[in-house]
Amino acid sequence: MPGTHTGNKQTQARIFRLLLAEESLTRQEIADTLHLSMPTTLQNTTELLQAGLLEECGVIQSTGGRKAKKVCICAQAGKSVGIDIALHHTELVLTDLKGTVLVQKQLPMVFCDEPAWYQQLQTELLLFLEENHQDSARILGVGISFPGIVDETAEQITRSHVFSLEHVSLDRFKKYIPFPVLVANDGNCAAFAEHAPTRANYIYLSLNESVGGAIVQDGQLYLGDTYQAGEIGHMLLIPGGKPCYCGKHGCADAYVSPNALTTWGQNIDDFFAELQSGSERAQNVWDAYLDHLAILITNLHMLCNTPIIIGGAVGCYMEPYMPQLLAAAAKYDYFAREIDYITTCRVKTCACAAGAARLALQQYHTRLFV
Repeated sequence: MPGTHTGNKQTQARIFRLLLAEESLTRQEIADTLHLSMPTTLQNTTELLQAGLLEECGVIQSTGGRKAKKVCICAQAGKSVGIDIALHHTELVLTDLKGTVLVQKQLPMVFCDEPAWYQQLQTELLLFLEENHQDSARILGVGISFPGIVDETAEQITRSHVFSLEHVSLDRFKKYIPFPVLVANDGNCAAFAEHAPTRANYIYLSLNESVGGAIVQDGQLYLGDTYQAGEIGHMLLIPGGKPCYCGKHGCADAYVSPNALTTWGQNIDDFFAELQSGSERAQNVWDAYLDHLAILITNLHMLCNTPIIIGGAVGCYMEPYMPQLLAAAAKYDYFAREIDYITTCRVKTCACAAGAARLALQQYHTRLFV
């Protein structure tokens, strides 16, 4: 694990975050970008190097004199684990200090709020680390993605419609996981997997087993007064429409989850294979799906006037069909000059687990520079 350092923590945090966004920079480039003096930059980068958080990683060409050395994040200085607890499985990922996913594993573990399940999770986590030859001392934190409303202040999962649970204490996870633990809503985790310095504001629409989402403002997740912001799946789309698992009728979840496409028993992969084969049946289902999705997306855009990222199981297949979706959205949005605010996700697999691991790293960065 990276060592301690005693310099200006605020300045070091700025340098560290800048290098998270950049591949590598010279000390002069760091000073110029952050408007720091060279002595201040030299002192703080030296301490970050000594702490093991940065490393020298090459030189730039020079027209004369000594070549300037570049510095970058030492990605192997620490690791993070992300755990996604989904409806039909549990997924684990291991990331480096920059949040890059190194390895992933899916387990047929269906969540059950019983001590035996938490004990099994601990066993599987430690086995996962052992299988990948990871020293537990270098694990900086574990992020857990959970399909429910997570109240960080009360330290509990307030409600999970997916698992029909209320008021589950986060201590149940922390008791069995021997690392710093962060638990967050699955939609928020998937959204944070898309986080980048060039994406300060966006809405993430997760089209997974259950439809969720998240709002990111100024690079931070917006959670709302009671941590329920981003419950896009339970926005009313069709009054009196199809029944939703939450108990209402006409929720967006009933119309734009993968279940709306797999109406005759196949899985999502099979549906898109049939669609690509030219099936009229699949095309009719897809046309209706895109129309409902376009209504939902244009409503979100009119509310927040910010880019919309489509992720989840359906989002991974969406790229070839974007022209059709944009055309459908144009029927409902008369305010935008062009429909250029809808994009597909960059993280195609294990987004919830990857985002949870990155949130755990962000929590570690906060502890590190306090």
